[in-house]
Formats: sequence, C-alpha cells, structure tokens
Amino acid sequence: MDNANNIPALLNKLCEELTLKQDAIKPAEAYELALSYMTSINEQHSIPDEKILCQKIHSRLSSVSGRDADKFNELFAKLKNTFVLKQPVSVLSLLLALSEAPQTTNSTQQLFPVPNLSIINSAAAFTGASSSKSTVGSSWGVNTPKQQNSNPSISTNNSNLVIATQSCNHANEPACVRDAVLAATGVKARSSCNWSRPVQILYSRIAHLGFLHDKLKDFIDPASVFTPQGLMVEGLVAAIREELTEYYRSVALLQSQVCESDGGGGTLRRVSVWAQDPLHRLHWLATIVHSVQHKRGGELATCVHRYVHHGDERVSALARRLLTSLTYPLLLMLTRWLLHGEIDDPYHEFFIESRNGVPIDRMWHDKYRVREWMVPSFMCREQAAQILATGKSVVFMREACADLPDHCDTTPDHAIHLQSLLAAHTRTGGTNTEVAWWEAEGLREGVETAHLMASQRLLAALTTHHHLLDHLAAHRRYLLLSQGDFVHHLMTLLQDELSKPATSLYVHNLTCTLEAAVRATNAQYEPQHVLSRLHVNLYPNCDGREDSGWDVFALQYRVDGPLGTLFPATCAARYRALFTQLWRVKRIEYALHDAWRDHTILQKRLKAMPEVWGLMRRVSCLRAEALRLCGALQDASCEGAEPAWVELLSAASEGHHLDRLLQLHHNALDRHSIHAMIHHSTQELQSYLGNVLNETLALRSFETTLHTGINTELERRERYEALKAERAARNEFAITGPDEAQDKEKRKIFIQFLASRKADLNVWARSYRGHVTTLILKLALHQEVSLQTLAFRLDYSDFYKRGDAKLHEPLTYQHKRLSEMGLHLAKTRLLDHTKRK
Repeated sequence: MDNANNIPALLNKLCEELTLKQDAIKPAEAYELALSYMTSINEQHSIPDEKILCQKIHSRLSSVSGRDADKFNELFAKLKNTFVLKQPVSVLSLLLALSEAPQTTNSTQQLFPVPNLSIINSAAAFTGASSSKSTVGSSWGVNTPKQQNSNPSISTNNSNLVIATQSCNHANEPACVRDAVLAATGVKARSSCNWSRPVQILYSRIAHLGFLHDKLKDFIDPASVFTPQGLMVEGLVAAIREELTEYYRSVALLQSQVCESDGGGGTLRRVSVWAQDPLHRLHWLATIVHSVQHKRGGELATCVHRYVHHGDERVSALARRLLTSLTYPLLLMLTRWLLHGEIDDPYHEFFIESRNGVPIDRMWHDKYRVREWMVPSFMCREQAAQILATGKSVVFMREACADLPDHCDTTPDHAIHLQSLLAAHTRTGGTNTEVAWWEAEGLREGVETAHLMASQRLLAALTTHHHLLDHLAAHRRYLLLSQGDFVHHLMTLLQDELSKPATSLYVHNLTCTLEAAVRATNAQYEPQHVLSRLHVNLYPNCDGREDSGWDVFALQYRVDGPLGTLFPATCAARYRALFTQLWRVKRIEYALHDAWRDHTILQKRLKAMPEVWGLMRRVSCLRAEALRLCGALQDASCEGAEPAWVELLSAASEGHHLDRLLQLHHNALDRHSIHAMIHHSTQELQSYLGNVLNETLALRSFETTLHTGINTELERRERYEALKAERAARNEFAITGPDEAQDKEKRKIFIQFLASRKADLNVWARSYRGHVTTLILKLALHQEVSLQTLAFRLDYSDFYKRGDAKLHEPLTYQHKRLSEMGLHLAKTRLLDHTKRK
C-alpha cells in the first residue's frame, strides 16, 4: 500500500535506472514521456443511449419546471428534424454533464472542468496546474473539493510532483523556443499537444507569423493563381520580397541568439515580445496582399494607396514603400507617353488605351482614351485628361502633321522635371525618398508644362502650316452664309438653274456658276488654299418626292489631313444641315425681295387700274410682314452664335490646346443649330418653323400668279387703247358695239379673278398668322432664353398678341397650361377668370 502511494517517486526512480546506460535520453525527458503516457489513459465509458439521455434531462428539468421540460422536448425535436446535429448523443451528454456540474461563481471553473484527483490522473492534473504561473492553476488548487476515500499520502507528495513537472518544462523550454523560431518561418514543429496551455498560447502567437509568412510566399510565388501578370505586380512582389528578406534577417539573428547556449539566448516569452513588431508588419502586408488579388495597373495602385492615409504611421510608411516600388513601371510608361507619345504597356496596366484600325481623321477622337477604372487614386481626373491630351498632341504632330521634334541644345522644362523624378527614384531605389514621385511637386509641374508646350506647338503647326484660322473663317463665311455679297450674287446666278427639277442639274454646270460668283464678289480675294476647297454638291432627298434644285443644292468645304480632326465627317454633316436651313431662309427672303421688285415695277403701271390698288396694298403689307420674320430669324441666328465664334477664334489665336478648340467649335455649332431650330432640343420648333416658311414661300407663288394676271389684263387694255387711238387716227369710230361688249366681258372676268385672289389671300393670311402665332408661343415657352427673346422680337408690337387669346397672359405656369389646350377652352377659362376678378 505504501508503494502504491509513492507512484510518482517510483516512476522517477524507474526512469533513472533505465536511462543510466543511454546517454541520448535524459532521465527528466524519460520521466516526462512516461508521465504523459500514463495520464493519457482514460477510463472507458459506455456510450449512453439517446433516449436515456433525453429522459434524464427531462426528469431533471421537470423537477425544476414542467414548462422547461416541455420546451426542451419541443426544441430538441425541431433541431433533430433539421439534420443540423451530427452527434446528438454527444451534445446531450454535454448538456447533462453541465447540469450535473456544481454551480460556482468562478468563471474559470465554468470554462475548464475540475480535475479528478484519482491515483491515475493526479499526475496529469498537477502537470497541467504547474505548467504556468496562471490563475487557472491557482484556481484549481483552491476550489477543488476534497475527494472522499482518497489516500492522505497523496497530498503529502503533491509538492514533489509539482517541482518535478516544473523542472521538466524548464528543461524542454529551449526546444520549445527553437520550434517557435522555426514556426515563425513556416516550418512545422513537433506536436505541442503535451505542452501547457500558456505555452501553447505563446507558441501559437509566434506560429501565426509562419501563417502570414506562408501567405506572402504564396503571393510572390510565380506559379500562384492569385498573382496576376504585370510589371506593376512585379514591382509589388519585389517590395514584398525585400520585406521578407528583412524579416529573414531578423529571424536569423534571433535564432543565433537562441542557439548561443542552452536556453541562454532567450525564453519563449522574450521571443513572443520580439514577435510583436514582425507580426504587425506581416499582418498588414497580408492584408494589403489580400486586397490587391486579381487587380493590376491603376486598380492595384489605388488599392495600396488607400493604406497610405492609415492612422498608424507604421502602416502608412509600409504602404508608401510598396506604392513607390510598384508604381515605378507606371512612371516609366508615363514618361515615355509624355515625352515621345508611345505606349509600352504589354500587360494593359496603363490608364491610357490605344486602339488600332482608326483612320487618321478620327485619330484625335477615337484612337486613344482614358480607362477611368485604371486611373490611380493619387491622380485626379483633370490630370489624367492633361496626360492624355499631351501624348495625343505628340502623336498627332508626328503622324498627322508629319512634324519631327526640334533638335535643340536645351532640354525642355517638362523633360527636366520628369527625368529628375526618374533619377531620384533610381538613385534611392524608390524606398528612401522623403517625397515619393507620385506625390512630388515635380510631377504636377512636369505634366502641366508638357501639356502646355505640346498644345502650343500643335496649335502653332496647325495655324502656320495648315491655316487653321483661315479655314474656320471660310466655314463661317460660305457654309453659314456670312459673306453677304457672295451669297446674294450666287443666288442671283443660280435662280433660273435651281428652279429646274433636281434630276436635270449637273455639278459641273453649278461649279462654273460658283466660280463666276467668286470672281464677281469679294470672295476673289480669299487665298488659294481656301478657294480650292470650296465645292458644289447635290444631296437629293430620299423621301421619293419630286425635288427642285433649291432642295438639293449645297456648298461643300472639303478638308483633309490634320484639319480632318477639327472638321470630321460628323462636323461636315452638321454644317450641311445648317447650310440647308439657312439657305432655305435666305432663298425665301430673296424670293420676297424679288417679288417686291416686281411689285414696284408693276405699281407704276397701275394708275389706270384702281380696282387692284387695295389688293396690291394688302399683298405688300403681308410681304413686309414675312420679310421682317425672315430677317429676324437670320439676325437671331447670327447674333446668337456670334459670342461662341469670337471665343473660338480668340482661343485659336492664343494657342489653347486642341481639345479646348474642339469643344468651343462644338459649342458654336450648337448655338447655330439652336437658333436655326435644327438642334435636338428644338425638334418641335423645327416643324412649326417649317410650316411658317412653307406659307411664306406660298405667298411668293401667290404674288407670281397675281402679277401674271394683272400684267395680262394690262397688256389687253393697252392693246385696246392702242386700237382705239389707231381708229381715231383714221377718222373711224373708236369703239364698236362688239368691241365694247367684249371689253366689258374681259373686265368682268378680271374682277372675278381679283375676287378669287382676295379670298385666297385671306385664307393664306389666316393660315400664315396662325402658324406664326404658334411659333411665337412655342418660342416663348422654350427654356432657351435667346429663343424667348426671339419670340419677343417677332411680336414686339403685340400685333399677333391682339389676334390670339393664347398670347394675352404673361408666360406663367397658368399660361403654359392654357397653351396646350384648344383655343375655345382657353377663351372660356379667360372669360371665367375675368368675371371672378
């Protein structure tokens, strides 16, 4: 019985005897191994039945509360039907064991079971309790209840067992430290299941470095599927490899200190303290690596740049080093693009994309574009646009303008700025610079200077060698009909030709007429590079109707080479649409002036025909009304677009960049289109204006018919008077009965003709003024202020306002509601409103 009570002492003695002849194994290590083996033997328990466990739990809960017992049965049945529990017997056993455990206030006793201080398991309990000076071990020694029927000799040997276990753990600490250092580099150590819990906690904290190390190694592995290809990714991999190299150096120094003597180089706690800084660094490296997976180019730089503004200075410095290293290829591509207009981007990482197969006239518009998702976050959108325009200018000068860069002794300022950034990055390796290249002031200055110089040089070439200002002015003079004498003389020469059907016209005949108009007007003083581009073209309509020459005639200004960028095909189509609309208004105005000339000539012969004076006066007033409308439309078109053209020409003369000129040119055409009412925002007005112009042209046809009838009657009466004078000269009767009857009949027919003409004129006047009133109303309701002003100019004397109830009220919301209703409903509501007042 005494031998049984001294089991630990006997076991220690046995281990000493067995290891006397073996130098490789120490007695303490053998004792620890035997003790761990003996404590790992557990008692065999029979596996309880699920029903029995449920009955025990139910009976225990019933003794406390019957409601809890019923609730347990209900919840367990639902949980079992969901197939969530894989081991229901084990869960029930755990619940039953927890219900049978004594209720204590110590939280440690709730987390860890009270050890069974039996003969077999006592050594294991003391081993776990003495492995660390923690509160867990102390709580076990204080709160453990005294076991009944236990031998009192066990308690007398507890202190010996604790001292033996502590000496064993102290002997194994150097090996544990070595394993922890190896685990920090990702090397697996021997099993740590026999170590105490505090030792395992320290070891796992150090071993987490190995997990992070392996994660970083997987990222920098060339065969990894998580690492995309690219130069910027290679820069990030190189920076991470440098960080790992520094980490390896620290681990090697630590390992050499550990191996200096038998445990004299450091303890596990010291190693854990040392691991705090590497753990912090590797943790953020792994976080950054996780965030940049499957990203490249500017997206990659943006992800890393987010950590530059981190509140922790160490994280910010780490992100700055990584960002500076990975963006060095971006700096090379940026410099090459700004200085030479070349894109060397094999992995599509640059935020500027080049597309193949683009014609030279669309090079500036379509060949290059900014990929918005690839622009780094440290670069604003305006700066990216400047970089794009700078490179495009260099490429455009080289390919479209065939202009080689000047070879001078001095280096441009922007090249100096960019080369200084490259030199600083190369000299310091991109890691020791106080200010990184992507946030240096030299980058902003270099980009702005390069953009300014490239834009000035491009504009100088277009203005000097390709006569940009002359071509802009020529487009305005001849396609927008600003050259008044040329347009009037050309219309005079083409009047008879364009009155023919469109199928009978030939371009070469019209070209001869155009050349004659140029020679007879101030257009002859234009330079030859302008006149050689002015041509005539015919654009037949596709609606199948019979067209006249007025409908298909158009002037064309042909540009090619670099000028095709400023005047592409879409721009030429807009000029053609503007010319067609302005030419139509000008043609109607010219026809009305021609009618006025015929009326003035005819008026001198109407002294003996008083019956036509009233009708002619009425026609003259309506013609003047239509002429004033045509003049107001042309004045509004010219005046509305004049500021835009002045701004365009001044920007071109001052040497602004080409994108700015294109935008101003587009704005000028927009202003012209709005005032000509062919813009997409004025589509409704275009139909109303077309109705007005058609009615105005019908007035010219009416006058032609009227003048023809009057001239015919005048010629008959002149012949009749000549016949009377001839008979009187022969001393004959001047008038005979049949002649007088025939004259009365002719006069009666002429009076009927005038009556029908008056009726037609009244119908036309009502229709014309109705269309004009509708046009004025729509102009007044339009959101464009200049069109509202045009509405006022068309009715400045309130002439149309007096004849239409829809124009009586000011332009308020109520008026807008009324304007969409019928005339009768508008009058009814106005009368009701007046009565209420």
